[in-house]
Amino acid sequence: MMGRTHALSGAALFTAGAIPLNLPPDQIVLGAVACAGAAVLPDIDHHGSHIARTFGPITRGFAWTIGKVAGGHRNGTHSALGIGLVAALVFFASAIYTQDEETLYTGLAITGAMLVFGLFFGLLPSKGKGRAAYRKPWHGFLAIMACALAAAGIGTAAYRYGQEAGVVLVGAVLILVLAAAIRPLNIKGIWDDLSPIPITIALLWFEVDLTVLPYAIVVGVVIHILGDMVTRGGCPLGWPWSQTMFGPKWFKTGDKTETRLVFPALVLILAVSTGVHVGPYVIDHADQVRQTVDDGSGT
Repeated sequence: MMGRTHALSGAALFTAGAIPLNLPPDQIVLGAVACAGAAVLPDIDHHGSHIARTFGPITRGFAWTIGKVAGGHRNGTHSALGIGLVAALVFFASAIYTQDEETLYTGLAITGAMLVFGLFFGLLPSKGKGRAAYRKPWHGFLAIMACALAAAGIGTAAYRYGQEAGVVLVGAVLILVLAAAIRPLNIKGIWDDLSPIPITIALLWFEVDLTVLPYAIVVGVVIHILGDMVTRGGCPLGWPWSQTMFGPKWFKTGDKTETRLVFPALVLILAVSTGVHVGPYVIDHADQVRQTVDDGSGT
C-alpha cells in the first residue's frame, strides 16, 4: 500500500477499535495519531520511503541501516518477529519512562507471542518462496549481533540513568511516529518535518498521559503488515526462518482498487468512528446550553 493509505488505515482502524474501550478523548487522539505513524513505520527499511525522507541524511542513513539489518524491503520489519522487536522497544521505553513493571511484562509477553507466532509460520510448508533476505548466510549473523549490541547499549543506559533515559527513549519514539504520521500529508515547506519536535517536547514537558502509546504503535505495525499482505508480494511472517510471502495478495500497490475502494472506505470508517466518539460530547454540550437557556428564560 501507499504511505498515505497506511497512515489512514492506522488512524481509522484505531479510532474504530477504540469505540468499545471508552478511552478518554486525549488518549483517542494520541492513539490515533501514533497508530497512523506506526502504520507507516515498517517502511523505514526503504531509504526512499516517506519516513526515511523526514530528516534528510539522518533518517535516510537510519533507514539504510535498518534495511541492511532487516535484509531489505519487506523482510524483517514486515514479519512477526519484527512486530515483537518493535513491541520490546516501545514497551521497554514506556516502562522506563513510567517506572511501571507491568508495562515491561506486557511488552515481553507480546514479544514472546510474536516469536512463537513467527516460528510457527516459519515452519509451515509452502510452495511459493520469496527472495533470500541476505546474500550470504553470515550476513544474518551480523544482523543479529547488531540488534543484540543495540539492545545491550539501550539496556545499559536505561539501567544507569533510569527515568531520564526513559524520557529520551520515549521522546525519540514520539518524534519518529509523529513524523511518520505527518509526512504522508505532503505539507509544503519544512513544517511537516519540524513539527514533531515541538509537539514531542510539549507532550513530555506537560507530562501528558502516554499510556496508550506503546499499544497504538504495535497495533499500527500490525495494521501495516496486514495492509501489505493484501497487496501483491505479501509479507514474510516467518522471517528469518522462512522467506515465504504470506497474504491473499488481492491487488497492486497504488492501483484503482486501493485508490477508489480501499482509501474511500477507510475515510468513511474514520469519519463514522470519529462521529461516534464526538457525538456524546456534542449532545451533552447541547443539553447544557439548552438547560442554560431554559434557566435564563425562567428567571
